[in-house]
Amino acid sequence: MFNSEVCAISRCNVVKMSGYKTCYKHIANKKAFEVNILNYLKDNERFLDLNMTGFPLKDISVENKRFYSCNFSGTILTNVKFINSHFMQCFFDYSQFENCEFINTNIKFTCFAGAVFNNCNIQSSDILHTNFNGIKSDNFKINESDLYFSGFVNSIMDNTSFYDCNIKKVNFSHSKRKNVSFKKSNYREAFFDKWDKVEDI
Repeated sequence: MFNSEVCAISRCNVVKMSGYKTCYKHIANKKAFEVNILNYLKDNERFLDLNMTGFPLKDISVENKRFYSCNFSGTILTNVKFINSHFMQCFFDYSQFENCEFINTNIKFTCFAGAVFNNCNIQSSDILHTNFNGIKSDNFKINESDLYFSGFVNSIMDNTSFYDCNIKKVNFSHSKRKNVSFKKSNYREAFFDKWDKVEDI
């Protein structure tokens, strides 16, 4: 599991960045740090215990990469594409996704709790046993993907669609949904509150 040591700056309790003594906020030369991180992502295919808490990712394509036990908590991702990638036991809790895509990506036992998804798309991906509890989404499209045993408990979803997805045993309890559709998805095998009205169109 990633290192949980906190920032060296007094009274800062944020986890320090991988390879550095401080958190992202307290790194003196952020431009140099960002160049190093982006080059590291570009030059490697496998990442273990990487901590990028709070680091902003923008206008990049992450292809054919594998992430294990990595921490992206509180990260702001804008125009980021994940293609043919793999995430196992990673953390994106309270992160913000704007105009992002996950295509042919495998995600297992990963946490997106409290995250925000705006104008995002998931396509042809396996997302199993993954935590989306408490997320907020708007114009979020999930197409032809497997979400088996994942959870959207207490989520707030607007203009969100699950098209031709496997949502067997997916938990939508206590979620608030507006203009959410489940067309061609097996929503009858998912968990909803007793009196929920579910739209499949």
